[in-house]
Amino acid sequence: MGNVATTLNSLNSNTIGLIVIAFILGMIISYLIMLGKQKKESIDKKKLESYVKGINYIIEDETDKAIKELTDTAKLDPDMVDIYISIGNLFRKKGEINRALIIHKSLLARPNLSKEKKLEVYLNIGIDYRKAGLYDRAKEYFKNALSLSPKNTMARKLIYEVYEDSKDWENALIWHKRFDGSDKHVLAHIYTEIGKQKMLENKPEEAKKNFERAIKEYKDCIDAMLNLGDIYLNFGKIEKAYSLWENVCKKRPELCNLALQRIKDVNVLKKTIVKLLEELPEDNFILFFAAQTYFELGEYEKMLSLYKLLLKRGIKSTIMLKHYIETQLKNDRFLNLFVQTLDTAALAYTCVNCGYSTSKPFFKCPKCKSWDKVKVDIR
Repeated sequence: MGNVATTLNSLNSNTIGLIVIAFILGMIISYLIMLGKQKKESIDKKKLESYVKGINYIIEDETDKAIKELTDTAKLDPDMVDIYISIGNLFRKKGEINRALIIHKSLLARPNLSKEKKLEVYLNIGIDYRKAGLYDRAKEYFKNALSLSPKNTMARKLIYEVYEDSKDWENALIWHKRFDGSDKHVLAHIYTEIGKQKMLENKPEEAKKNFERAIKEYKDCIDAMLNLGDIYLNFGKIEKAYSLWENVCKKRPELCNLALQRIKDVNVLKKTIVKLLEELPEDNFILFFAAQTYFELGEYEKMLSLYKLLLKRGIKSTIMLKHYIETQLKNDRFLNLFVQTLDTAALAYTCVNCGYSTSKPFFKCPKCKSWDKVKVDIR
């Protein structure tokens, strides 16, 4: 009996020891799990705080601070592909294209990159190259994106736009039809640009067909009408050219000067001005361009009467003052010297889409690349 008791005591002691060890191990494991959870929660909190700061800096347009915060976020979680894409995009915004490319291209080396993320990376690399003016490389990556997702509208749109940027108008036409052939107004401008290229290549018949196609697609394509008038004039179809240019003035009076400056026959020019003033007497642009034409023709009294009418309507321009001084105060040496220093850019062409402004007319905004968003102001 004594041996049995001893054995039982020994077993109980061993069991209790094992239970104690197991309990201690359990406590240690629980503690480690708790520490790990706390650390993870701490890291997640830091990630969230850093990410939110980065987004706020982007909103406030503080690019350098945004890059720092998002870089700190990426260090806490190297697998956050979206963060790296954002950092690359911010470098591109700063004009540091090489750094943007390094970051974006490095993402392609990741073995577990999803198809969706790979598509996004391809698009961003293409945009980097486009920003750098390396259009062939841009096309390559946009087409890589399209191979992953053949119906992706963004990839198709970007390919079309990069062909447009590189002035490869025939390919731009192909891709525009694939992307959005329903936009007849943009289609008309592409045909017009192809027509201009054909003119440079001394292919007037092909140019004429493209200008006519442009007007067929969009009857109010002013650029096509102006250039088709040039073709008619070269072909000896003078009346058709003048009629087309007169129509430009009626459709878009603010662009009337682009048509009037093409009419070299003085008698025709005078008749056109009179007709426009009779038909559109309330349009300030018609009055202004008619006055400028009379100045160039030396008919100063007619010019002054139109300028006075414009002044009554609240239209003021330094060119009006300059013309007045040149025609009325010819003997005033001081005023004539002074007038030479005046800013005599009579018109301001402003893109209503992005705010870009210049004294030179345009149909496609040099900054945001949008078509026919120009607003003309007399200044």
